[in-house]
Amino acid sequence: MVVGRERDLAIAMSVIQDGGSLDVVGSRGSGRTTFLEAVCLRLQNAGWVIVRLRGVASLRQHPLAAMQLAGMVRVNDSRPLTIQSTAEALEAQIRDKKAVIVIDDWDDLDEASWGIVEGTRRSLGAPVVISRLQGRQARHTPSGLDASTLEPAFVIDITPLRFDELESAVETVFEAPVEISTMRRIYSKSGGIVGLATSVVAAAIREGRIRKTDGAWTATRDLWSAGLRGVVEAHIENLDEDALDALEVIALVGDADIDTVRKLVAWPTLELLEQRAMIRMVASGNRHLVTVVPPLLVEFFRNEPLAARRMRLQALISERLGAEGERVSGPSLSSGVFAPDTDAALVRLIHERTRTRQLVTRAEWEARPEPHTAYEYVTALMNAGAPDSAISAVLDWPGESAGDPLSTVRLAILRARWTASVGDVDGALRDLETARTTAGPLAGMLAAAAVTVECEHKGVPEDFAARLEVDDLAPEPVRAALWDAQILVLATLGRFVDASRVFAQYEADERAAAHMPGSVRALNGLALLGAGRLEDALTWSMRGVDESFGLLDVDTARAHGAVGVACMIMSGDNGPVEDLVATLVAAGPFPRISAGYHRMLLTMAAVVAVRRGNIALGERYMAEMASLPGANGLLPGQSVSWANAQLLASDGDTRTAATVLWEAGEDLWARGGRMSGILSMLNACEVTPEAHWLEAVRSRITKMDSPLLSAHYTFVVAAAAQDGPALEAAVDGLVATGRMGMALAALRRAAQAYRSTGDDARARDVDARASEYLESLPLRSVDVDRFAATTVRLSDREVEIARLVAEGMSNPAIASQLVLSVRTVESHMHRIMRKLDLPNRQSVGDYILSHQGM
Repeated sequence: MVVGRERDLAIAMSVIQDGGSLDVVGSRGSGRTTFLEAVCLRLQNAGWVIVRLRGVASLRQHPLAAMQLAGMVRVNDSRPLTIQSTAEALEAQIRDKKAVIVIDDWDDLDEASWGIVEGTRRSLGAPVVISRLQGRQARHTPSGLDASTLEPAFVIDITPLRFDELESAVETVFEAPVEISTMRRIYSKSGGIVGLATSVVAAAIREGRIRKTDGAWTATRDLWSAGLRGVVEAHIENLDEDALDALEVIALVGDADIDTVRKLVAWPTLELLEQRAMIRMVASGNRHLVTVVPPLLVEFFRNEPLAARRMRLQALISERLGAEGERVSGPSLSSGVFAPDTDAALVRLIHERTRTRQLVTRAEWEARPEPHTAYEYVTALMNAGAPDSAISAVLDWPGESAGDPLSTVRLAILRARWTASVGDVDGALRDLETARTTAGPLAGMLAAAAVTVECEHKGVPEDFAARLEVDDLAPEPVRAALWDAQILVLATLGRFVDASRVFAQYEADERAAAHMPGSVRALNGLALLGAGRLEDALTWSMRGVDESFGLLDVDTARAHGAVGVACMIMSGDNGPVEDLVATLVAAGPFPRISAGYHRMLLTMAAVVAVRRGNIALGERYMAEMASLPGANGLLPGQSVSWANAQLLASDGDTRTAATVLWEAGEDLWARGGRMSGILSMLNACEVTPEAHWLEAVRSRITKMDSPLLSAHYTFVVAAAAQDGPALEAAVDGLVATGRMGMALAALRRAAQAYRSTGDDARARDVDARASEYLESLPLRSVDVDRFAATTVRLSDREVEIARLVAEGMSNPAIASQLVLSVRTVESHMHRIMRKLDLPNRQSVGDYILSHQGM
């Protein structure tokens, strides 16, 4: 199977048929061997005799090893093994025939075998086809011996495949199509090298990182695997220590200007790495950036557990960039929250990366103060939590006219977002309008930025459609910026189907999609959630977190994580929330311009902490929210009202909690935050179901096409009426939209409604249905209380007994284990059911299983 090589195959056949020799050159995993197989098949079909030889590194020092392995010298041949007898055997196979000698892995061939092939080529004129590694110095023989003559050979380079070619190759090998975003990640990691791509996919399938969904291979997690270490190590095995250090240093600093890299790596080493196709020089305006290829090498270095080596290289970077001994701003922990032990190494790696980027970008900006270097340096300072004065000093630098137009516009947008984040929103919008008048064909980027600033700090502008119209002839960065702003607006307005449609159009615009920020990909998860596809939204978001952490892209990980946490809370699965938020927060300071996602994470972490009874932690998160700049955002969770109401409800002040939620919902709706506004109103009605509130929600929810919100509304209306049949009917919609905790709550409320009317038989049936549903869930602990007051707690002994009941133990068994009388256990059981207002023993077990704080 050869994809994308038809032209090269035709050239190869033409050269060989004309009697010429051929060198097939490529990197490891490029497909050299597969290409040779295709050439041999075509030659065989054309009636050629083919003699196949292969070099083996371990046998390189054994004369005639390749000839013996190819069967040139037979075991029962009584003649002694000599160069002459071997040469005669080779000549006998090809003399007076249309024949070709094909050698794979020529670099590993023993010299004696190559000498015989060369002698035969000269005497009989037989063409020779070899495959060799790219980047080796030109030489006449495998080991580099001097030679007085050199037979000419045509060279075919086996270059990386294009995206569509690699997609075809992967789909052929793994016998199924690949989901488009998964394919993009495969292409990005492998750099188009087909052998690396198939190794990545094979390892991912084996470890469950890629699964077949609806007939297509789809990534569910990050694609890096420790099982790929052997493949990558083989890719870099021929580098000496200096070259290996240099490659890892370049990987650590990220894409950097050649002038900066030159301070870290000597020219001869850079030239060697470029010859081996392990680095690439990329033109960016008037600069040349150095990047490691394929990107899989960067992930390999990041995942190497060699702390001492990394510390040595970090020290080398600091020393050569002139920062040794200087104090460099580093990430600090937020909220006093530490990452879980499982993520501690990741967080340390992120902190190292943050410090390194600050060093590199500062050196580049000081050496060449222009818009591009200023943009990168300010971004690094923000990620490191540098003082506002240090950031403003770079942003206020006046010499931006020296830069390329795209960098100038990007810096103007960053400056405006910073200005808005410190409270001067109108000033930021004026600055964007001023910059737009001189931006020429890039003016659309500034128009999109203005809409984004309004959405983040004011409200959705009514004329957004006219301002964000995409012109197919506009430059790629402009189209990307307009798509970005469109998706933000549509998700904010709760137009989820439109948001998903625009996202699909954006991805189809491949040149523009290359500029798509991670935060926009995260918004696609929010659109999936609003459309009622909670499980798909959670999978998308957590895959984004996993992939972003693999790339040490903290901003994107936080955006995906915020949406993922929203999915978890709405499903009723609060268990993973605290650890995920702790890792995202501990990864370092949130840039001021990313306050929306910071607020979103802290709000939902506070809600979960309060629901689980950890009031102190919830209040600590809320205190940090109070210190964030700017107004509440328009996306779900970006308003502090949710956490405030949760705290009030937990203390039993449900009326005030409902009022806080309703007023916040009204404000959000008026500003264009329709999804978050309706959610807040629905939560208010869930706490205190006022008739006029329910009617107001009904009139508004009809304007939104959201199965998620419609199912929630159906539940709230049924719960307000204490209508048992309606509550049961609401369950199907809640289950379909992933609201596991709310579905269980609906069943329990239905049972209570039947019991209150004296229909105990039907109540028991619903209790049984609730127990059966809980048993069917992938998790046995779901949040059903939501805004119910949870400050009433059982005694330690009652909690202990309730847990044993949940484990299925009988009263006598519990009495025996706790050394109590059966009557004492029964008394405790009666008190537990009375305190929790539960009807029977089974419901106690279900209650404990659904409350992780117990």
